[in-house]
Amino acid sequence: MSRTRTAWNPWREMNRLRQELDQLTRGEWWPNVRRTTAFPAMNAHESEMGLTLTAELPGIDASKLDVHVDKDSVTIAGQRAETAPGATAKDEQYVRRERWFEPFRRSVELPFDVDPDKCEAVYEKGLLTLKLERVAEQEPKKLTIKAG
Repeated sequence: MSRTRTAWNPWREMNRLRQELDQLTRGEWWPNVRRTTAFPAMNAHESEMGLTLTAELPGIDASKLDVHVDKDSVTIAGQRAETAPGATAKDEQYVRRERWFEPFRRSVELPFDVDPDKCEAVYEKGLLTLKLERVAEQEPKKLTIKAG
């Protein structure tokens, strides 16, 4: 009976270890895995007038949201209430907990300057819509040269 021997390959072993760690951290029972995607999820649509930014914020009271618009960035901050409808009583224990209630803050840079005074925000059915108007482009100014 012959046995086939394969040479030890440290790279193969490291790859196997990485795969096992990936499987371990994807498991639902893993207690301290943090979200890897940015929250809230956002989409941005550009037009001649400006930018429409939408952010998914389900289960958050509009009065608990804080939106700041600078000329070149937008920041959305807030926190979900842990006493949301359907939350468990204090004497109950979670069997599964995927929603989190930590404060969040997300800033995004804008592709062009906007006028903060002409922006508006609407929050409806868990979707925040920001309409951001472009700054009017200024014409270059020709300077006259004074001879000394």
